Parts: sequence; structure tokens; C-alpha cells
Amino acid sequence: MARRTLRGSIVLFTALTALFLSTVPGGAAAFRNVKEGSPALPFTLKDFEGKDVEFRPDSGKVTILSFVKLSQDRSIDELKDLVALNKELSGKGIDILAVASYGDTPAEAKKAISDLGIAFPILHDKDQKVYGDYGLFILPSTGVIGKDGKFAFEHGSHGPDFRDVVGGKAKVLAGLMTAEEYAKLVTPVESVKKSREEGEAGRMISLGRTLLKRGMPDKAAERFARAVELDPKNVAARIAYGESLVASKKYDEALAQFTKAKEIAPDSKDAGLGLGAVHLEKGEFDKAIREISDAAMLNPKPEKAYYWLGVAYEKKGDLPNAVKYYKKAVEKIIKE
Repeated sequence: MARRTLRGSIVLFTALTALFLSTVPGGAAAFRNVKEGSPALPFTLKDFEGKDVEFRPDSGKVTILSFVKLSQDRSIDELKDLVALNKELSGKGIDILAVASYGDTPAEAKKAISDLGIAFPILHDKDQKVYGDYGLFILPSTGVIGKDGKFAFEHGSHGPDFRDVVGGKAKVLAGLMTAEEYAKLVTPVESVKKSREEGEAGRMISLGRTLLKRGMPDKAAERFARAVELDPKNVAARIAYGESLVASKKYDEALAQFTKAKEIAPDSKDAGLGLGAVHLEKGEFDKAIREISDAAMLNPKPEKAYYWLGVAYEKKGDLPNAVKYYKKAVEKIIKE
């Protein structure tokens, strides 16, 4: 009976964390069910005053559609940026619409609207239907829909560059900014000009990530391999190459890339997670646990590492520790 209870707990925690974590360390999309270039999904939801609000992707306007959780700091930071974008872009062919989590309350919505000066609609997906239709991975998450009603861009979580990355993409779609201007906006200014090889390596990484996202790991691996050849000390290139090799089940080759990445950058949590993932696939559970534990210690947001520790312990047959780390992953997510 105890074993059955533990197994049930594992299924529960795995299902919960799967809503937020990707299946391969280091790669995650914001939405499962809508992809760039596909039609956005229309819906009608009530706002927090009970009024129906309809979202029509084919309205002829660009729409920034943001899914948030009003009790989450990252979502509040995102709403602050959306307020600033709304002030800048109002009347310029760009609408902003926020969808709040099912667990958010009218009191939280009222406070956010008052404190932040929100002038765009915040809708309440209390039955989680829209969340399910769009296939949310993480909160907050944002999509940018073009004038043609197609899903043009996705952005998971929130960072300090949100206003430039998301707002800039909306401006490009609305004809307020050129693609060249956008590229300059989102490219960090560096004190030392990159060499031609480093620049080409960066382009190869971008192409590879696009191919990996489209489910073409072998093609992606070719681009990442070229990036590593051009810029051997590029840790991001080696980690991306390793991830594509894991997806192609070339575990020994992946191990070599993650190992080299960790040699170059000993504090790289992504390199550690990659090594853990390879050991996990090879059935080397103790090695996997050691690498993932080290990665968790390096990471200020270790929920993904906790999840993979749960997987490692479950595969090893240590169910109490598996439950422990699945639970820690979920608790960390809920707190955020």
C-alpha cells in the first residue's frame, strides 16, 4: 500500500511539474498548442467585473497577449512593462490583452489595476479553458499576434529585456519599426567587437535553435557543430550542441560537449544539467544525481534541477527521494 501511495504521489508531482518544465533541460517553449505562423485561437472571457470580452485574432490589429498570475512577482513585473508599452503604443494599431490565472481573485485584480494603472483588459480564465487551448508551459508567457491573426512570436517568463523584445516585435508587425532596427535593439552592445567567426557562430546557434524547436535535432546539430568549430570556447554553442545530440540519442557525443562546456565554465548550471541528463539516459543514476545536485546549488531558481533529481531517483528506484524532489520542484514553482 505504501509503495502504491508513493507511486501515486510521483504521478501527481510529475504531472504538475510537466506544466512548467520542458522534457529536455535547457529547452522550453512558452506554448504547446500554438506555434509561430499558425492561426491564433479566438476566445471570450469575462473580466473581473463580470463583463464579457472577446478576443478576435483577425481584428486587423497587432495584439500582445499576455498570460499572467497576479500573485507572482514576475507577472507583476511583466504587467508593469505592459503598462509602459500600452502608454507608448495606444492608438498605433497595437492592442494589449492580459489573461489572469484561474486562481487569481477579484481583490488581486483590483489591487493590480489600481497600483499599476492598468488601462488594458485583464480577463479571468477561471475554468482554465484558454490556458488549456493555448497549452501554457510557464507563467508569465506572452504571444504576439500579427494583423493577419497569426501567432507571430512567443516569449516565456519575464526578463529585463521584455519591453524591447516583445514591444519591439509588436512594433515591427505594426510597421512602426524595421526588422533591422529591431535586431539592433535586442542585440547587446559589446565593448569588444566580435570577430567574424564569433558572429557567424552566433548565427549558427540561432538557426540551430529554430531547427531544434521544429523537431529537427539532426539538422540542428549540424548548425551547432559548425558554431563550435567557429568558436570553440563558446559555452552556449557546446550546450546547445549537446542538447541536440541528446535529442538524437547520441549520448556519448553529447557527454563530450557538456564536459567541455563545464571545463570552460565550471559554474555553468546548464552544462551540469546536461551532464546529468546524459548520465540519466545512460542509466548512470548516481552520476546523474551528483551532476544535477551540483547544478541545483549553482542555480538561484533550481526547480528544473529538483524535477530532474526526482526523475533520477525514481529511475534508480529510490521512491522516497523521488517524491521529495518532485515536491520541492512544485513548492518552488508555487512560491514563484
